[in-house]
Amino acid sequence: MTAPATRVFTNRRLWRLLFLLTVTIGSDQASKYVAREFLPPSGSSYLFDTVRLSLVENHGGFLGVVASLPAEWRFLLLTVGVAVLLGGCLIILLRLLDHASPLWLPLALITGGGLGNLLDRLRGDGGVTDFLILGRGFLQTGIFNLADVYILTGSFILGAQLLQGPDKPQGPRRE
Repeated sequence: MTAPATRVFTNRRLWRLLFLLTVTIGSDQASKYVAREFLPPSGSSYLFDTVRLSLVENHGGFLGVVASLPAEWRFLLLTVGVAVLLGGCLIILLRLLDHASPLWLPLALITGGGLGNLLDRLRGDGGVTDFLILGRGFLQTGIFNLADVYILTGSFILGAQLLQGPDKPQGPRRE
């Protein structure tokens, strides 16, 4: 049985988690809706052609890496596999509610972004709406969406936290 004070912190953390997931999924879905509804078929370019908006339905995962696989394999990898991984992330996130772990933020960003892309795959015919390219000439990104930004941001934060290692108590320095 958890103490009432612990329950209060857990409830706050749950609300914080639900808020972050709602913001990430909602903003991703809203940006994709705007892109689908308002982007011209030819796309558009801004800031001296360093920001390009172009609507693409991506059926091949990150940078189209599995586009050449048969549709059944893509479904297994990109829909079923991703759903299982996101389910695992949600379980970990819910278990982290009882602890003041810094891992909840990057995992929530990764999970929210993943759920945003998974919603696209489930709603349509297995594709994800991508619409943004940054850079010029040979130095440019692949086409991506806001969910990808959340996933990469969470991954970088998580990687940095894991590289730091566990927190160690800081004692007085001896020289």
